[in-house]
Amino acid sequence: MHPYHETSKNGKIKTLIVDDAPLMRRAIQHILKKQDNIEIVGTATNGRECLEKIPLVKPDVVTLDIDMPVMNGITTVKNIMVRHQIPIVIISSLVQDGYFAFESLRLGVVDFIPKPSRVGGDNWAEEESLVRMRVKVASGMQVNRMRRVRRQKKPKKPSLSSSWSTPPVVVMGTNLAGPNTIMHIVTQLPLDFPGTVVAIQEIHPRILVPFCEYFNEISPLEVVPIQGPCRLNPGRIYVGSTASGIHIHHSKGNPSPLSVKTGEATRSPIDTLFQSAAHHGGKNVCGILLTGIGTDGANGLNAIRSQGGLTIAQLQDCCVYPNLVEHAIEQNVVDLVMSNAGIANRLQSWVESTI
Repeated sequence: MHPYHETSKNGKIKTLIVDDAPLMRRAIQHILKKQDNIEIVGTATNGRECLEKIPLVKPDVVTLDIDMPVMNGITTVKNIMVRHQIPIVIISSLVQDGYFAFESLRLGVVDFIPKPSRVGGDNWAEEESLVRMRVKVASGMQVNRMRRVRRQKKPKKPSLSSSWSTPPVVVMGTNLAGPNTIMHIVTQLPLDFPGTVVAIQEIHPRILVPFCEYFNEISPLEVVPIQGPCRLNPGRIYVGSTASGIHIHHSKGNPSPLSVKTGEATRSPIDTLFQSAAHHGGKNVCGILLTGIGTDGANGLNAIRSQGGLTIAQLQDCCVYPNLVEHAIEQNVVDLVMSNAGIANRLQSWVESTI
């Protein structure tokens, strides 16, 4: 379980629940009340009512539905982030519509998770636990450091052919609230970026594919969701979920000898990706550790560094959760500490130096 800290004076995480369905409001209250340090300070039936209640109940965290009358969830997120800067956890049934997941994460919510359901599954307890954990972790988010990603469509260039025996590979690792940071960095890369990017982030597996479809519209690189084995090609970003173990390995044939595949879930998914990249990519690997909670990633950066690759950490003052990068810096496995824009610029020069 991720470490977290509470923000309210009495040690309780004051939570406002927003959903137009009475049954779901009661269900979320029931789920959260099982956690002693979570306090329900109010409920609201739509976004407008939510915005009216925030100054009255002063929540530490807002759980928010998307499909609501009067004011929907996306408009509410925009207002909360600008006017109140309170951490938001989206709990929605609209998991197959990539627009809502993408917009929510682009705007800076902690996470977008499916509504718990007792229908057609045996993981109700697991879904309950996920809701509680997201609220707890949200309470420690430094929302003032969150910046929405500009929604600007970008043209694509044809995929490049690889002329390297081992192409330059950039591996990025993050967990909660990380998709926003990955979007920031990738959208600043040039259209003709010749490297391959493999990114792992905390995102529900059911949301990964539709999220990538919309991310692809603003990315200069083609965005490919990692669902199974696929060959790594230059000029693309391959995006996977921390819910799966993701490995880079050697594959036979051309144009690229490297592939990526999914495996069993692991407690250290960033380390797993980074270590496999170091093993198979050697000095032609750049590892980038971004915002997140816990200690994952430091061992992976050490493996990349030991093979002659470059290691970069996001500047702590830019991280909504600085735990991951602070731990890696303390372990002395980071070559450079940079802002999002600095990382994007450095990647271009690093890839060119490896060609």
